[in-house]
Amino acid sequence: MLQFSLTKKILIWVVVVLGFLFAMPNGFYNRVESVNDARMQLENGNDTPEIISQASNWPSFLPSALVNLGLDLRGGAHLLARVRVDQVYEARMDAYWPEVRNALRKERASIGTIRRIDGENYDLRVRISEPSQINHAVEVVSALARPVTTLSGAGSRDIVVTSIEDTIIIELSEAEKIATDTRTMDQSLEIIRRRVDEAGTREPTIQRQGTDRVLIQVPGIGSAEELKSIIGKTAKLTFHKVIQRTSNSDERVKNRQ
Repeated sequence: MLQFSLTKKILIWVVVVLGFLFAMPNGFYNRVESVNDARMQLENGNDTPEIISQASNWPSFLPSALVNLGLDLRGGAHLLARVRVDQVYEARMDAYWPEVRNALRKERASIGTIRRIDGENYDLRVRISEPSQINHAVEVVSALARPVTTLSGAGSRDIVVTSIEDTIIIELSEAEKIATDTRTMDQSLEIIRRRVDEAGTREPTIQRQGTDRVLIQVPGIGSAEELKSIIGKTAKLTFHKVIQRTSNSDERVKNRQ
């Protein structure tokens, strides 16, 4: 029969008790998880009475770490989302238009009037009234090109400028499309991760698949529709006029009008 010294017996019991304490939260998984979510919201400044009450449902002196249960053990939502990078191309071309327009207006004496027309395949098309000066117009727009800011696109420009008869065609270069895809996917992953984390879910799996898809797995969430409602929010930016303080009474009157 094995004989253990008193010191070893005490050490064994200490390990057993500690193991029990750290494993105990998993026996009250849903309760402890809701407490952890409430405490996270309190840290973010959401200190409503309901959140405060929920955060006190588990003793603060006890461990509250949980084992991450995957979809196979706990259930949850699985979603494969597609990122519309083509809409980003369109937005880039729309953003380029004012710069192209201003550059061509300076050459109006030689190229004549300019007019934006409908494009194809996410390009920007501008028609000039003097087709004989189309090469000069292409040179003017080509001067607006910028270097692609990635290692793989080193030495490349962000736009390609061509022409057909009296029409200038501006489109993103292949190197810039690759860089745009990478930036868009990285930003999408970060936005999705932030929105899922804000919802108080535990240990989501969010990873890129292919060129334009994102795999999202969130244990414990009710359904894919609930997950869509969390990540499908549209961000909007608004601008408001700020009334500055001034000692000029006339200026104050203008600001109020």
